[in-house]
Amino acid sequence: MVEVKDLVDAATGIVAGASGMMAGALSATAILGASTVIAGGIDGVTGASAITSALALLGGGAVAVGGMGMVGGIAVITTAAVVPAVIVGLEVFKFFHH
Repeated sequence: MVEVKDLVDAATGIVAGASGMMAGALSATAILGASTVIAGGIDGVTGASAITSALALLGGGAVAVGGMGMVGGIAVITTAAVVPAVIVGLEVFKFFHH
């Protein structure tokens, strides 16, 4: 038999996960969007070139000049998505389990 507490726990997990996913997506989108505008302004490029330039900018510069390049930028974006997702998800979960 399914207890109400089990259903509440499942619903809490779903709400916490969805909240975390939204927070992560929002922060990653904001950082990539801002860096694309900055990199596009610096390099004078648009579209896909602005995105690759932004990723290299976030990665500390091109690999040829000692930066981590686009891989470093992807790591920054990934971190920017995961950290808020985990924090918000855990806080929402704790809020409902008080």
